[in-house]
Amino acid sequence: MVNWTLLTLEKTTQIARSAVINISGTFSIEHVREDREHTIILLSPDHLLRSILSIPTKSTTVINQFFTGTPDQLPPLVERGPIVIFGSLDGIIPVDEAVNSDRGDGIPNAAYGDHGYGLIDTGSGSTLDLRGLPESFNPDRNTNGVLDVFETDINQNKKIDTAEGFGPNFFDEGLEYAALQYELSTNRSGAETAQIIFSAKLKPDSIAQDIKIIGSSNIINGATTTSSGNTVAWDQTLLDDGASDDSLAGDRIFGRRITLGSASRLKSFEVVLFEPRRSDAETAPTSSPVSGAKYPVTAPPLTLSALSTPVWDSVTRTINRVGNPFGTITDYKWSVTIFDANNKPVYSSAAIDGTEDTFVVPENAYDSTGTFTAKVTAKCQEQVSGFSFFVVTSPSVSL
Repeated sequence: MVNWTLLTLEKTTQIARSAVINISGTFSIEHVREDREHTIILLSPDHLLRSILSIPTKSTTVINQFFTGTPDQLPPLVERGPIVIFGSLDGIIPVDEAVNSDRGDGIPNAAYGDHGYGLIDTGSGSTLDLRGLPESFNPDRNTNGVLDVFETDINQNKKIDTAEGFGPNFFDEGLEYAALQYELSTNRSGAETAQIIFSAKLKPDSIAQDIKIIGSSNIINGATTTSSGNTVAWDQTLLDDGASDDSLAGDRIFGRRITLGSASRLKSFEVVLFEPRRSDAETAPTSSPVSGAKYPVTAPPLTLSALSTPVWDSVTRTINRVGNPFGTITDYKWSVTIFDANNKPVYSSAAIDGTEDTFVVPENAYDSTGTFTAKVTAKCQEQVSGFSFFVVTSPSVSL
């Protein structure tokens, strides 16, 4: 399992610490908190969620996943497909959680379904119990069969999640939030461009010179960014200099927009780690941010489709959206943006429900004597204010 990544994940904070397994099958992780409940997760070399910890109980249909106690040397770990198990429990104190494993094989229900760690049982068609996935990796935390990225009130307290800082993107220590926005756009010739905007905000008591993004070679190799007006290779960092898609210099918000390599796409259950670093101890700071902390963000199980060129009817002033970027899912919003001859936006519509296919452009939206184009943009709900996980933009149509 050389080049696989092993994570320890704290239950209450969702903070991870990680190590890459070497050619001898060993690893070393620093700063694991003995006083906190944590679990173990394995990521494949392309940073996909592959195995989660399973600790047996007296019942054959119930497992535990979290434990306390951190011996200097962990018991041997054995990978069994979707789960990883301890060879013994020496120095390990399991936390009683009673995660359902109905098939009696130690594999939690959440590991089954169309996506490996799926939402739907292909046998019965019923919604599965996803408690077998820790919060940061669970795409449907309220187990209602709807992906969280299409909901605004996951905890159902009648408050918008982003306004109250609720969700897997928000943290109690080190970072206030970590977010990525994956954008897929298409030009008139059909060529696709995939970009990611990364953003993270430090808490007031944290210090960092940059934030390193740790992820798969799929999103890192060949990725470029803009620096001083020039396109350069991305160095995997987010900066707070006011010139890196990070808002204002010194405002504790770190950011970067990158363009992926031509064949690179974000995959379902792909995990990205945000690592705040200090200049005095980059990989293991002894004070804020939390020592050795990495903050995970996981892509939900969703494959995007590009939007086709919208259809414009000049008589009825109607724009027809062509295509559904989220497959059969319609719980999203889309909008229309009109651009002038210099490609500057002159009009943006309000959000339109994904169940609607058409939009009537107001007569005063643009000067009909000029040259104008329009694009359709579809996006899921914001997970952090200003950041939707998925954004899909169509080619432009002439008006």
